[in-house]
Amino acid sequence: MRKFILLLIIHAFLVTTTGLAQTYGLRFSSHEVVQEKRTTLNLTSSGPLCFKKNTEISFDLNFIPYKETYFGYILRVIDANNQNIDVVYNQRERNFNFVMGESFSKVFLVDSVALHTKYVHFSIQFDIEKQTAAIFVDNKLITQGPAKLGNPFCARYFFGTNSFEGFQTVDIPPMNIRNIEIREGEKLRYNWPLSENSGNTATDLVEGKVATVKNANWVGPRHQNWKLVQTWEIPGNPSVAFDKNNEVLYIVSADTLYNISFKTEQQKAIRLAQRLDSLMPGSQSVFNPFNDRLYNFYIDQRKIGSYDTATRRWDVSYPQDLLTVYWQANKFVSKADSSLYILCGYGQMQYKNTVQRYSFATRQWDSVPAAGERLTPRYMAAVGSDENGDTAYILGGYGSNSGNQVVNPRHYYDLVAFSVKDHSFSRIYQFPEPQEQFCFANSMVIDPATRHYYALIFPNDKFNTTLQLIEGDFREPKYRLLANSIPYSFHDIKSFADLYYCKESGKLVAVTLYTSKDNITQVKAYSLEFPPNAINQEKAVKSKSFFSWVNGLLILLAVAIVLFLLRKRFSGNRKKQAAATAVAPAVIAPIATAPQPEQVVTKPPVAPEPVSPTPPQEAEEEKRGQIFFFGPFEVVDKEGQDITRFFTPLLKELFLLISIHTIRSGKGISSDRLYSTLWRDKSNKEAQNNRSVNMVKLKAILDKLGVCAFVKEADRWSLQYDPAEIRMDLAEFQQISQGPRPLTQQGIRQLLKILHRGSFLPDANYTWLEDIQSEISNNALDILTAAAAQFKADPELLIEIADSIFLFDPVNEEALRMKCSSLVALGRHSLAKAAFNKFAKEYQHMYGEDFPHTFNEYSME
Repeated sequence: MRKFILLLIIHAFLVTTTGLAQTYGLRFSSHEVVQEKRTTLNLTSSGPLCFKKNTEISFDLNFIPYKETYFGYILRVIDANNQNIDVVYNQRERNFNFVMGESFSKVFLVDSVALHTKYVHFSIQFDIEKQTAAIFVDNKLITQGPAKLGNPFCARYFFGTNSFEGFQTVDIPPMNIRNIEIREGEKLRYNWPLSENSGNTATDLVEGKVATVKNANWVGPRHQNWKLVQTWEIPGNPSVAFDKNNEVLYIVSADTLYNISFKTEQQKAIRLAQRLDSLMPGSQSVFNPFNDRLYNFYIDQRKIGSYDTATRRWDVSYPQDLLTVYWQANKFVSKADSSLYILCGYGQMQYKNTVQRYSFATRQWDSVPAAGERLTPRYMAAVGSDENGDTAYILGGYGSNSGNQVVNPRHYYDLVAFSVKDHSFSRIYQFPEPQEQFCFANSMVIDPATRHYYALIFPNDKFNTTLQLIEGDFREPKYRLLANSIPYSFHDIKSFADLYYCKESGKLVAVTLYTSKDNITQVKAYSLEFPPNAINQEKAVKSKSFFSWVNGLLILLAVAIVLFLLRKRFSGNRKKQAAATAVAPAVIAPIATAPQPEQVVTKPPVAPEPVSPTPPQEAEEEKRGQIFFFGPFEVVDKEGQDITRFFTPLLKELFLLISIHTIRSGKGISSDRLYSTLWRDKSNKEAQNNRSVNMVKLKAILDKLGVCAFVKEADRWSLQYDPAEIRMDLAEFQQISQGPRPLTQQGIRQLLKILHRGSFLPDANYTWLEDIQSEISNNALDILTAAAAQFKADPELLIEIADSIFLFDPVNEEALRMKCSSLVALGRHSLAKAAFNKFAKEYQHMYGEDFPHTFNEYSME
């Protein structure tokens, strides 16, 4: 316990100190908006500030790049004599003016590159004795001039616009301001770091004085929260590419080229003069920064084409082909040999480690024999290269040592370098195995100045997942989480994500793609200000004063005292202490390996109540924990939080064994079968110990859902739960499949709602589960087939039924006929043709021969 307290204190201290590195400040809306929406920061809304000694106001200034107009007032000081003292930027002359009333004005220059890329420190010193005012930039005196300063010196301070009578200003440059300090003599009187994340006030850290903000636009959230820039719904199989020189994101589709300029924040949709036919699933696009051309390529056919901006045409076409065997392949362009390199990929149950190359100079493809260390076959890795593409870095991925998907696939967490010069691989380091497994988005961003890299990670074991930004270091195997997460719909080859960096405008760009069953791809583009802030840390920049440090130490001391009292309270009851520490599965306390006592059942367990065929009300579902067996395994607690990540592979299989056998038979599973399935290599006593330990862990997790318990009767284990608190879709499916036939329309819609997430545990590969999966698939197909005949007059419902049938039987011809004819009946002819083409590809992929029918045969109403 003492060690735990010590670690917590150390962690809290580190969080406090690392918070100092967060990005913060106030962004001023400027000429890009109308006058009343421009930003004002008033330090003196409650009245002027008065000082008896020499006074200094200082602040950090940064200009926002790529704006049209920069003219305007940065700071206006108005003293008690109605004398204005201003810092103004003159865009036409590209210089600053230091102005005092109408009698003094001095022009000075500041490095424009520095102004747009980092913060520049400004300060104005008011000398009451000498009656002068002086301006400093980065602590260097620029100029000083005469000023009529009273004693005491009283003044109002405005950044940006102001509406003070007689001194109104509306012209301000697009800028960021932070770290405003006012000193009287040697004493720090006020400190506004402008570290707030919301609201229209800023608080001084020394005396608590409040400054008011109009049209606040805080910098911190821009470095913490990804901004959704645009969403497109595009038919077919679009792909993305990024022009890092001009900071333009391209979305390549069959008939339109979409783009976003992150410098100008403008978007375009350019209609092609000629369609790019047969844009295949798995095709990719890339922008060559060394010849400024956009390319689209399909690896399997070794074909590549470039886009002509003048004619709005691609100089390539692709014949219809099988599905790619290079899903999620990585790519980079090398200046050294003017070539596109393609690494890794997946298809036909095989992971790839081949290196392929296309020469832009000779227009030839070839395979490159690799030297050095062996790259393990994989996909869903991140790849980035140095500035000229001389060396590429491969980070992580998912694959297997043999390349065969059947033989022990696993996640990889290594960093490997590939040299273009000698085509050799070399491992840099290996990350420690994380508690929660994850894969990577396609690209990695490299910062050569810091030797750091940035990548997006995500768990690949569920559909509704998120992308999380990480920052790593080439010099040592460590990383940290940055910014908030991005929603991501992941369905293996149907999904794609990528990451890019806009160096000049200072942004990270993330793109996600997800192709639905109707062959419509949703493309989303996000941006995040660079550098990103650490994950989930409020940016309260600490004052350097002694008072702030004492506050921090007092908080840490209070935490230690509370933990000590908790320890003392529970020290007399070990069993309660274990239960209390197990409540939070994110930090599960170590549990002894001695066997735990069996749960005593004093009354017959309550069987799950029959599920009504009427879909439950949304309000009721929100109050219940939910466990999904159809589609990716997912567990949501009663607060609506996804807690699937707490299920380790062993906990997941243990839970599935007991719960599935309980729901299907009502009898659960015998201890012998449980042990032989999970711990066949251990003695009976060791198996009991493992079972006891893992059931306690599972119980701690499941308590978050509602009332449930593992119960042992007659040497059989079952899971008992309260259906009023916990919903399990498998239990609902069982009630429907065992209920009276034919189903009502309400009943079939409830079934479709269950199946909408996917087939039964499609990602669970357990030998004991195969027969159960087959039986459930057959039951679902029987019900759906009967329902199709029953509701043949409802084309919308028939389309949903057909889609559900495809989950279990992707080459079911009756489902194809049902879907195509229903879509035609609704007038959706293009969608019907797309569904037929998709089916034909799947048929070819599965049987190795063309589908022997035409679209017209399946589209008759």
